Amino acid sequence: MTLERLFDAAVTRLPAPIQPLARRIDLAFLRFAAVGAIGFTVDLIVLMLLVRFAGWTPVALSVAGSSLVVTTAMQARFVSFPIAVASTWALNRNWTFGGGGGRHILSELASYVTVQGAGGVANVGVYCLVLALLPALQAWPILPLAIGSGVGLCLTFVGSKYWAFRGPR
Repeated sequence: MTLERLFDAAVTRLPAPIQPLARRIDLAFLRFAAVGAIGFTVDLIVLMLLVRFAGWTPVALSVAGSSLVVTTAMQARFVSFPIAVASTWALNRNWTFGGGGGRHILSELASYVTVQGAGGVANVGVYCLVLALLPALQAWPILPLAIGSGVGLCLTFVGSKYWAFRGPR
């Protein structure tokens, strides 16, 4: 069953007044979110492997009189996130946005990495903020990962659709 047919089936089960609003959802966003779920899984697997097995230790930083401890879970995210971005590019290019709109592949890739980088700053920033505010989540970073990924998803969809995978001008 295609994503479109699955979406249509789900919309028909909603209350009638909500159906017209639901039908306005961009199916590219649903595909982007599905690819994002794959990227999230890659990110989580690499993150958990590094947290459990890398043997890294926390690093204390002092910046302008303030101290910050960069935990193992925070360090691991700086490795897991780029791996997840690499795993999503081809899927988004070919399935979500239909081949990138005819732009040169290196130009498109540079745009995608830039968009993902900007989204990644928000994603990793929110992730680290949640870990700093809720230190008990250091041992199980899936919740901060999900929150950061949700923020990043919204930002990167807009950047991907309207810049990285747009057609030539």
